[in-house]
Amino acid sequence: MEVDDFETKTNHFLSWLRFQGVVLSPKMALVDLRSSGRGRGVVATGDFESDELIFSVPRSAVLNLNTGFFDSSSVSNIEFKIRNLASWLALTAIILGESRRPDSKWAPYLAILPRQLHNLTFWSDAELSELQASKVVSKIGKSGAEEFFSRCLAPLGLTDYNIEECHKVASIIMSYAFDIPEENTTVDEKSGDEGEDLVSDDEEDEKILLSMIPLADMLNADAERNNARLCCGNKDLEMRSIKNIAAGEEIFNDYGQLPRSDLLRRYGYVSETYAPHDVTEIITQEMLSLFLSKEAFQGLNLSPLSQGQLDSRVELAEREGIFDDSYDLSHPGPERPSIPDELLALIYLILLDDQSLKALCDSDGLPSRSKLCTEVVGQVLVTVIQLREKEYATSLEEDETLLSTGNLPHRIAMAVQVRLGEKAVLRAAISEAITFTGSNKRMRLGGKNDLVGEGKGKRSIEEPTGPKKKGRFR
Repeated sequence: MEVDDFETKTNHFLSWLRFQGVVLSPKMALVDLRSSGRGRGVVATGDFESDELIFSVPRSAVLNLNTGFFDSSSVSNIEFKIRNLASWLALTAIILGESRRPDSKWAPYLAILPRQLHNLTFWSDAELSELQASKVVSKIGKSGAEEFFSRCLAPLGLTDYNIEECHKVASIIMSYAFDIPEENTTVDEKSGDEGEDLVSDDEEDEKILLSMIPLADMLNADAERNNARLCCGNKDLEMRSIKNIAAGEEIFNDYGQLPRSDLLRRYGYVSETYAPHDVTEIITQEMLSLFLSKEAFQGLNLSPLSQGQLDSRVELAEREGIFDDSYDLSHPGPERPSIPDELLALIYLILLDDQSLKALCDSDGLPSRSKLCTEVVGQVLVTVIQLREKEYATSLEEDETLLSTGNLPHRIAMAVQVRLGEKAVLRAAISEAITFTGSNKRMRLGGKNDLVGEGKGKRSIEEPTGPKKKGRFR
């Protein structure tokens, strides 16, 4: 019965797509992938060449603020209120409203959206605890979303909805929605100011619509096998191949360079293909407190700072645009080191002796990365990173053993993969830090060493007009 219902809904949805003017290539099919735990997916039934149309969706068949239920007189009085909400809240309200309309144009589409979600919003406290010291738990934002639901959706007068349903709809939007440019617009104006950053980032040169695009959101994502891309023209939205696709291959979209922690938070699954993008956060205030302690760096001949000394170094870091609330460690690659330049520079400033600090304050910028990589900076980083790793209840090796058993519950297995990936990043950062051999001459240490390493000059840094992003030095 369940299989028949699944297939019936799929067939009804495909008929609805054609009725709405969606053009489907005869060389693609929407298939049942539940045997591999992935719901539906799009597969090539014939060969596609690069830049070939897979399907196109007219804008009238895209669910967003412009195509929702505002043509109904029974709800037209709330249109103004909805249009002043943040885009994700507005779209949540629209889907809630459409799901209650017996004559909704969108019913066949809404019927195939998932009923069970594995986003972190729906995890129990016990399940979340399996993520251990991962900072992704602090990004779930469940209570903040509930405040928005109560404050912004309740006054709309929608019937028979509850907070749990709001979470489900908002999570579907976070997992499935696309940001598309509005037709024939080039002016940037956000649709609202209530928690806009929870879902969507707007481009500066065009008005963006957060939209549900039927069929486009049926594509699964894969960082390595990505072979299709959504193209947003003024008339129709087109899914086109970006490489040759052989018959029988699945057609994949891509979420970009997301760590598995964010993949789990937003989309409710993890994939090894996103492991190279894993990150581990170092919280700045937690790290700074170590430099006030006598015990943190024992054995490094490093005296603790007074609060005033620390504040003056932080002030300089803010002036140079390298101070941030947190820093992401990552796997090293051709275009980035494991330890971001800003974190490296902050620790360098903290470790400078007073004379060198004053000289730097009067200079035109920070030294090159090679001069920031002093031996003691590397030693301090190793200590900081090791302390971060100790925040996790299990070791990397213990997690590998757990996964090798292959009998963990689904959510627990995903949590272990996320925390294991973060520990692997910490190990990579330690391996990088122990290679630092630059001179400690200007550091707050007893010994005086000759300067070594590359980089004779200084990199000029203009006075920043705002905070810089992490890891952007080149």
